[in-house]
Amino acid sequence: MSYKNPDRTIHERVEDLLKQMTVEEKVGQVNQHLYGWKAYEKDKTGFRLTDYFKEHVRWGQGMGALYGLFRADPWSKVNQLNGIPAEDSWKVANDIQDYVINHSRLGIPVLLAEECPHGHQGLGSISYPTNIGRGNSFNTSLIEETSRLMAEELAAKGVHLALVSSLDLSRDPRWGRTEECYGEDPYVAAAFNRSIIAGFQGDMINDHQAFVHQTVAEIDRKPNQLGVVLKHCIAQGDGLGGHNSGAVTIGQREFMEIYYPLLNSAKNAAGIMAAYNDIDGVPCHTNQQLFQEQLRTAIGYQGIVMADGTALDRLKPIYGSDERAAGQALQAGIDLSLWDRTYLTIENGLKQGVIQMEALDQAVYRILSLKFMLGLFDRPFTEKPETNYKERIYCYQKGNQKMAAESMTLLKNEGLLPLTDSGEKLAVIGPNAHALYNQLGDYTAPQTDEQLGKTIFTSVKQAFSRSQVAYSQGCDVRDEQNQETLIENAVELAEKSDKIILVLGGSSARNFDMEFFANGAVSSKGVNMDSGENVDVASLSLGGKQLELLARLKATEKPIITILVQGRPHDIETVCQHSAAVISAWYPGQEGGLALAQILTGTVNPSGKLSISYPRSSGQLPVYHYQRDIAMNENYYDLSGAPLFPFGYGESFTTFSYEKLTVLNPEVTKQALKDGKKLQVEVTVKNTGQYIGKETALLFVKLHGGDVIQRKQLLRGFEKVELSPNQAERISFKLGVEELAYCNSQGAFELTDQVTIRINELEQLISFENS
Repeated sequence: MSYKNPDRTIHERVEDLLKQMTVEEKVGQVNQHLYGWKAYEKDKTGFRLTDYFKEHVRWGQGMGALYGLFRADPWSKVNQLNGIPAEDSWKVANDIQDYVINHSRLGIPVLLAEECPHGHQGLGSISYPTNIGRGNSFNTSLIEETSRLMAEELAAKGVHLALVSSLDLSRDPRWGRTEECYGEDPYVAAAFNRSIIAGFQGDMINDHQAFVHQTVAEIDRKPNQLGVVLKHCIAQGDGLGGHNSGAVTIGQREFMEIYYPLLNSAKNAAGIMAAYNDIDGVPCHTNQQLFQEQLRTAIGYQGIVMADGTALDRLKPIYGSDERAAGQALQAGIDLSLWDRTYLTIENGLKQGVIQMEALDQAVYRILSLKFMLGLFDRPFTEKPETNYKERIYCYQKGNQKMAAESMTLLKNEGLLPLTDSGEKLAVIGPNAHALYNQLGDYTAPQTDEQLGKTIFTSVKQAFSRSQVAYSQGCDVRDEQNQETLIENAVELAEKSDKIILVLGGSSARNFDMEFFANGAVSSKGVNMDSGENVDVASLSLGGKQLELLARLKATEKPIITILVQGRPHDIETVCQHSAAVISAWYPGQEGGLALAQILTGTVNPSGKLSISYPRSSGQLPVYHYQRDIAMNENYYDLSGAPLFPFGYGESFTTFSYEKLTVLNPEVTKQALKDGKKLQVEVTVKNTGQYIGKETALLFVKLHGGDVIQRKQLLRGFEKVELSPNQAERISFKLGVEELAYCNSQGAFELTDQVTIRINELEQLISFENS
């Protein structure tokens, strides 16, 4: 049979296989119906596959994909007692694969998909900083490096697809999933998308050739590479009121300028996940224009589109039946379901005539193509890892620590930092000072006792070994009951200390007592969980008694260093007024405590810059930096319209100067730009301070003219450099049509007659000749 011949192209093999498949087998391939953690049971002798799993294999005469085999968290109720240890994952993966292949008439293997929001959500896995912090790094090479480490960890466990959040933009930080965004800017997110794809996949899919016209050998997947599924498509962060899954009212021009380039950056991903929201009334999961016309035809995307969890079941009220909903989703290009019942009705839909066989065949074709590309038909099983898992974890944590340090942003420093370990008394106080889960963000696996000990307090105590470091909780994140004793204890400690390290913020930490929706989002939040999926807020104020604690500590007149551990920006004007230094650590991950201690001691110079405009309060939203430059009063009667800290803001222990902004070819014409010529821009950055440090140069453009209102500014380049004191470096940027064009009133991209280029405070106006 041709599909078993490795010398044939993927297209030839898929076509041959597809012709031999029954309707039942095809339906089985587009369904990812099971909760993977229910596929096994653990007892004293090891792991066994459940009847729940075997029955579904029988129903689908095989299996398309299995999500969450290794997932461990409060929703799945999987922990160290009943879950799969990281070092045994490859064995269970092989058991699953062996059963599916041997119970599929044609021997079709199964895709194993795992959640990877900030590292694998499995036992013993690395938990990196959440995206909102990683975005502050402005470091594409570090994003690629840590993505490669995640891929290596997952591939060793037998995973084939990693689900990674990278397509969402934080345009309203009241949204609980702000922590999953790289920030507000589409240019940054697009650059990181390319780094993520390179880190996870290498060049298995590229722009130059459709992968289905190659053989598996020509694609040459390496053992540590796997497919990445980027999510969510699209505009989920634009929900009205900051509501999760809220209505999105962006127009076509907003889509083309902001989200189309973001989608284009995901062109080479193995998969994309559809978003829960609608766009102007059309659900993303049935949006043919989005997936078929824009993503696949215009952009040339080759991978699969996966549904979000139970999202297809939300379509029945719109279309009247599960079968019609399934037909609309297949027609729109949704290839693979996730936990829903809707795609279980496809065979009935075919009989009713509301689903076309051609649409089903297209979905199956893409899923099978992906399985061939990943080498599953020729090498379906995972080999025993050569290195001990704990040894690999140690190596991974080095990259994690580096990522955590570059994710933190110094917002204020009155000369107090860095601290010296001189034998002073340091009081580490606050609800996030000694609580590891509060550092990790939503969708986090249970942690080992060793990891639980790596809190900010314990890390500071270790780093300041000559000083007397003591801890007091101070208050809870949100709970307002029975807080007075906690506050009093903290004040008593502060009065006996020389300096206060105050760790405030929010928490996305779940616990095993919570209740959840069918898609894993919390339905009964714990009192101190104020961020994460389905945890939106109306106010950005710090919760509970945190501000009262701050005021009481300020009254001691001891210097305060405030650390903000958070998944979204909070209202921190009062914090900044009362603190001598302020650091936003975001959710810094397992190594966040150590990274923060390194910054406090000056071992590491903070280099993060805000990838999100930091608001003063929710009352002034939105404040993202690339809004249209409309003639209006931006200020309110009772509040400034400007953010507290602008996009790109971040202080350092050293200082930098910018000089000699130069456009090397300012005479370039519009036609030359359209023909591929690029503006070449250079600037000199110099370290004028006393510490070695990293600086990110941000290049903005302001377009002038055209037939629409242009935006205030657009980020069109960034470069991070490390400089020693008195060292200078010349940085180069190239700007082409993609960076300089806007979407005109007719929906087409065109160039304006003039553009201002700005780096730091340096500007240059360029006028384009028309020919």
